[in-house]
Amino acid sequence: MTAGQRVVAFVRDRMPRPTLRGWGFLVAGVALLVVMEVLQRRDFAFLALVVLALPVLGAVGVSLYRVPLEVERRFTPELAFAGTEVEVELLVTNTGLFPSPEAVWFDAVAGPLAASPRADLPKFSRGRTDRLHYTLEARHRGVHVVGPLTLLISDPFGMVVRRTPVGGVDVLTVTPSTVPLPRGAVRLASGSGSAPSSRQVGGAGEQDVISRKYQTGDSMRRVNWPASARFGELMVRQDDQQNDQHAVVILDCAAAGYAAGRRQFSASFGSAGPFGFSAPFEWAVSMSTSIALHLLGEGFQVRLIDSIGARFSPSSPEELLLHAARTTVLESAGSGAAGSSSAGSRTGAGDGADPDGSVHAGAAHADPLHTDAGIDYRLALSRTESAGGDLPPVFAVIGRLADASLHSLAGAARFSSGAVAIIVVPPGAAEASWAVAEREVLESAGWTAQIITSDDAPSAAWGTVDGERLAL
Repeated sequence: MTAGQRVVAFVRDRMPRPTLRGWGFLVAGVALLVVMEVLQRRDFAFLALVVLALPVLGAVGVSLYRVPLEVERRFTPELAFAGTEVEVELLVTNTGLFPSPEAVWFDAVAGPLAASPRADLPKFSRGRTDRLHYTLEARHRGVHVVGPLTLLISDPFGMVVRRTPVGGVDVLTVTPSTVPLPRGAVRLASGSGSAPSSRQVGGAGEQDVISRKYQTGDSMRRVNWPASARFGELMVRQDDQQNDQHAVVILDCAAAGYAAGRRQFSASFGSAGPFGFSAPFEWAVSMSTSIALHLLGEGFQVRLIDSIGARFSPSSPEELLLHAARTTVLESAGSGAAGSSSAGSRTGAGDGADPDGSVHAGAAHADPLHTDAGIDYRLALSRTESAGGDLPPVFAVIGRLADASLHSLAGAARFSSGAVAIIVVPPGAAEASWAVAEREVLESAGWTAQIITSDDAPSAAWGTVDGERLAL
């Protein structure tokens, strides 16, 4: 925050401002002084001073008042999905000698989320803790700053009002909305539209001689069929088996790839500026996360790769969701037009945070695989580990790629056992010339590619049966 912004914030947050009544008294006081001079009526002086003194004394009193309140904030649930509602509970304790002041309260929230509705602060005595509640709509994925609790305090005559922040801030993590994907063997259709050929891209890892009974939630990939036939009931391999199957999920994070679908939100109280939002990018994050969750559930070891070459291997669904919540659109040259390498969305502090609080996907595991021309996806995939020399299946969710990145991604198909690309476009742009050309380049290199608009359901990209798409 610059010095000018700090001054503006101080005036806004600390200095009292006249209310409509206060402005009326100030104008009336000045008018009485003018009338006194014009009519030479010195007896108006006392009345003018009284009228002017009320808002001035009110401003002094409000400025000197210190709010003796402590605030604790709780979220239910603590980890929310985008598009859901979060119940926020504020535990407010009066630590002063007198009852809490008459005030109006609201909980400030950094954009693009909306602050809580304004309500009257209930009076409670010294040492008493009261609970305030409101519902926060977690409309957008990200790491959002919630707080501080803000009080609008007025003097007894209602001449001035002061906005006073109370307590600290908390961080609400909103993960992308995900959908369960159908389970089973992945069949990859040919790019030319011919009949799909089945390809089992998963495996059960090293076979153990010890098996146990099937339990609800076990992956069918672990079923030991010879043991099941011998015992007459489903048996699965022991849980401690080592899985040697890998899969790669690529997410294009470059802002240029989703520029057609971007829009801005106005800044809310406590935020530094407007926030960018791209519906195609949010759809891409949700789809890539859903794919990765599905693969984790099927026993894969998943490697995520983004537009700056960062690689991340989640060990659990929770770790994957937290990573996805911090993923931002990047104003970089990685997959689109040239630009700076700073994040385009401010999401709060976390692993891999930039100095301004931005976080990009997998920053802690970034690898310099990109150049000004774009990311070298072939190098990124060639470094992907796979046991026994087996090539992993690759799923790419992308926007509009730069030529160098597109050809690099196309050439990366040879490092996979099966390559599927989902090209995300804004609504109504399914026949965009760049998207059609991008699909043709990928299909000619051996990818199964399709174009999906950001208002389509994920089922449009997963589980369909025509020759152009994934079939399960």
